[in-house]
Amino acid sequence: MRIKKKLRSIVSLVKVRLFNARIPLAVRWQLTNRCILKCKYCNIWSTPKKELALKEICFLLDELAKMGTQTISFSGGEPMLREDIGEILECVKKRGISTEMNSTGAYIPQSIPKLKNLDFLKISLDGPEEINDLLRDKGAYKIAMEAAKSAKINRIPFIFTATLTRYNINSVDFLVKVAQKYNTLIAFQPLKDLYMGIKGIGHLSPDQNEFKKAINQLISIKKKGNPYLRNSLAGLYHIYNWPHYNKLRCWAGKVFCIIETDGTLLPCDRISYSTQLPNCLESGFGQAFSKLPEVYCSGCGFCGVLELNFLMGLKFGTVESILKILK
Repeated sequence: MRIKKKLRSIVSLVKVRLFNARIPLAVRWQLTNRCILKCKYCNIWSTPKKELALKEICFLLDELAKMGTQTISFSGGEPMLREDIGEILECVKKRGISTEMNSTGAYIPQSIPKLKNLDFLKISLDGPEEINDLLRDKGAYKIAMEAAKSAKINRIPFIFTATLTRYNINSVDFLVKVAQKYNTLIAFQPLKDLYMGIKGIGHLSPDQNEFKKAINQLISIKKKGNPYLRNSLAGLYHIYNWPHYNKLRCWAGKVFCIIETDGTLLPCDRISYSTQLPNCLESGFGQAFSKLPEVYCSGCGFCGVLELNFLMGLKFGTVESILKILK
């Protein structure tokens, strides 16, 4: 079954590449702006929005399934704050779409029955306890570790994700070892201002030389065949020159997009838009997807999106990594 889904994904990518089709293969869905943490590089928790009801979510899922969506990654805020998260995941699974979730780890241990239809969990972790809690909020490290232990015991596939800042730039070795301890992967990504998030977070940025040193360390780890690093070599080379990236076409709005809490549809949530964005609940997902604007920005270093862009650019060295995303 998984092989068939991967093959359908590849066929869809070819249609987009050769025939300029739009197929929402991968969708990130912000279920809520509510969060239990107040991370230094995000303040989405301070911008409450109307949340879609379960029936509205399931209505949109019907159209997504018909349009060829293979993976939906739920995020927020903290998606576990949705009391109906179990019903939402079941709704997705019934339509043959893979489910992923970005989480702080909150409420995972006590909510395992709700996660029976979750295929993949991504737990945020930014370093040792003192550093992680400085960046993400007091108690965040214990929350993440308890979630990882619970996911492992209950056989829920999971990885860690880390955002590189001046505070944790020297913690990459520690983080890779944590992934090794849990026999899972960790993905590293550079800091960037977030759409609807905190602007002017340059004070959190690492020194460029320190950043390059850290990326060189990860490149060395990857070349040695370390199985716990999620980033591809191509992706690591690309982010080496952060914050100035080499030119790479972005396929946001063509093969992936983001549904905001209230149903607003975006190609990407890390840039601002001068025009009004469509709402897929008001017009239907298909019509909203067809109206998404082209994306122009200074470049992206986010692991999954970056490697999907590489694949669309026919850089086949990332095939193995992207197929893990589109499992």
